[in-house]
Amino acid sequence: MRIVVDRSSVRSRLAGLVAANARADYVYSYPPRQSYRVFGESTAAAVPELVARSLRRFEDLNLYVHVPFCRQICRFCNLYAVAGANNDLDGYVDTVLEEAAGLARLTDRKTVTTLYIGGGTPSVLAAGQLERLIRFLLDRFSDRPDRLPPETALEVDPATVDLGKLRDLRAVGINRINLGYQSLVDGEVRGLGRRRPDSAGLALLEQALGVGFGNVCVDLIYGLAGQTDEGWEQSLLRVIALAPPTVCAYALTLRPFTGYSRLGYSAVDGATLYRRYEMANRLLQDAGYRQETHVRWVRDGGGYRQKANHWGLRNVLGVGAGARSYLWEADLRNGYSVRSRSATLRSYVDRVRSGDIAVTDGFLMTDDERRRKATALNLMALDRTWTRETLAFDPVERFAEEFAAFTESGLCETGPRHVTLTDKGVKYRDLLSQTLFSREVRTRVAEFNYDE
Repeated sequence: MRIVVDRSSVRSRLAGLVAANARADYVYSYPPRQSYRVFGESTAAAVPELVARSLRRFEDLNLYVHVPFCRQICRFCNLYAVAGANNDLDGYVDTVLEEAAGLARLTDRKTVTTLYIGGGTPSVLAAGQLERLIRFLLDRFSDRPDRLPPETALEVDPATVDLGKLRDLRAVGINRINLGYQSLVDGEVRGLGRRRPDSAGLALLEQALGVGFGNVCVDLIYGLAGQTDEGWEQSLLRVIALAPPTVCAYALTLRPFTGYSRLGYSAVDGATLYRRYEMANRLLQDAGYRQETHVRWVRDGGGYRQKANHWGLRNVLGVGAGARSYLWEADLRNGYSVRSRSATLRSYVDRVRSGDIAVTDGFLMTDDERRRKATALNLMALDRTWTRETLAFDPVERFAEEFAAFTESGLCETGPRHVTLTDKGVKYRDLLSQTLFSREVRTRVAEFNYDE
């Protein structure tokens, strides 16, 4: 991540950055992971109490499971994933459940509102393995273990499922799936280094919509190598024709040590990316979708409840190699590497089986950082009453210079109870969110070198 907006000159520089179509990475969490640092001995020893204290704060809980295994690592991917077909999936599930059992001893039972299984490609797990994960987690954390959370979600690589497996996933309680197509143009898919059989095309999406999931989301990316405006429009129109409840459209984020980096691919210019964002927004809204965030459009019960809860500062407790927890007291992470993927997995397994905490690094939250998080993540529609009640502050007063700059540039409208970004402000939302990063976070991001 590169910090685009200089904190000392927000009002003088913001209009110029917008005029120049400057791009900022998607701010989906705050602080960003580039500000995480390996915990020292004393902080690591305090992690169980940080978790316990966070979980005591709320009666609800969101659970996240990271399954890092993939058939291959896509060229754009900088997430924690391990490629190959010979991984011990049963053994991995055993380890995750062992970690979860230890964390469950730190809390009383909660109302589990979401359970999200991500990756990697968690759809490489068999339905029985997924059911085992779901049932165990609810048995240990939920005040109603016989009740599936309203959002019980799974990320799915279309190439790993067929109609039979989709039915199996629904039968074990999955009620939302994210289909990671990224593109519906064959040449673009091949350019990602993906192997996608004909059976994993739009026919699979149509089958998924007929199986009975409460929510089917399609993920698409713009800015891919070789992608044209015509290709981007083609992907959008093909998806829109089948009207899934949720469509997510993300701008490509490039990182060192990815396949794209090794091939020398550098991102397309900001003007092109903003134009493709506008194409997605226009086509989706014309088709009856409502824009929920700057990357997500919804209809017919669509949405992403765990993300909304995370941005609402509710606790998200993660388990698994590479998992992150977003808690009141701290962001925590169970290891990460795009250079030593297998070693990171082995280290996670060894720590859990030896009885140590799985957490390796993270960021300790303060009152100021929580206020910045609430504001930076919820800029599109910020409830001033909620921030007063939850964090005892008014964002418009606390960040007066930033909001003055937003208003002067025609990017936001401020009312007594809400702040909302204009259509232009939504387009530049990530740029605006960066203005709210603290000095500590900016310093850590600037020092980060991706040599992980």
